Amino acid sequence: MKTPAIALLLGVSVLLFEVTVSAVSLKVSPSRPLYFKRESVSLSCVDDGQTTDGWTVRRTAGGQTQTCDGGQQGFGRSDGSSCFISQVLPSHSGVYWCESSAGQKSLQINISVSDRLVILELPEPPVITGSNVTLRCKTRDDSAHIVYFFRNGSFLGTGLEGEFTISDVQRSHEGFYSCSTGFFSASLKSWMSVKDPDPSRLSVVRLICHLVVVCLYCICTILMVSVYCSKRTGVRFVHFLSLHITTNFRQSKITTSRSWRGPSAPRFFLVMMASWMALSIRTDLHGRLL
Repeated sequence: MKTPAIALLLGVSVLLFEVTVSAVSLKVSPSRPLYFKRESVSLSCVDDGQTTDGWTVRRTAGGQTQTCDGGQQGFGRSDGSSCFISQVLPSHSGVYWCESSAGQKSLQINISVSDRLVILELPEPPVITGSNVTLRCKTRDDSAHIVYFFRNGSFLGTGLEGEFTISDVQRSHEGFYSCSTGFFSASLKSWMSVKDPDPSRLSVVRLICHLVVVCLYCICTILMVSVYCSKRTGVRFVHFLSLHITTNFRQSKITTSRSWRGPSAPRFFLVMMASWMALSIRTDLHGRLL
């Protein structure tokens, strides 16, 4: 009877192992969602930071699915599981991913190419309300020092070194953003979406945090009772108890393990530190979550 159970356990273990080792992702260098026209871009299929064999870079652009180094219908130059594009063009804008010969796919990455002299980099969507967002305006030669930022065509503000930060983002900040370094150098408009935090995620986080606080309070309470009993009796009261029940279920006795002497100064200091930490965490959670 043990053999089928062991075989089933080994089968589940092998299945879990296979699922774990197949986590291949697409690495793009330089790593950003928007590129200047005629920049060089490298795409590699990696597993735990190392290039993996048997995978191919593919994309969907202009409504067509193409393979790296796939002839006239392909793009770039293939080298194993890597793909090199010497000069990207606006026609290279699309969705890229890694795919194995067995049909497994990695997560997709959106890549856009602009023929402007200035590009605007936004954070990955969606932006969560209450967070801080930094807009980055890049020029081809990184020569801009003062940049003008716009939302829905209206002037938003200026940023030094090409950056502009929006603190405590709200739903009203959603819209089309662009930047400019002068009259003839403006970026394309990019949409920034803003959404509220996921209520279910917040509920789980709040539940876990409250459980942590409750556990800390229980530990502190037990330790403080132990310290109090030690001062009253000279020995620690809370110890390991083992219950021995006889076979006739009529007699039972409780044996107490060897007692410890009263707490030392480090133990008492540990109790006070745990109490202080519990109070600090509860206060911080009350201010953040409620």
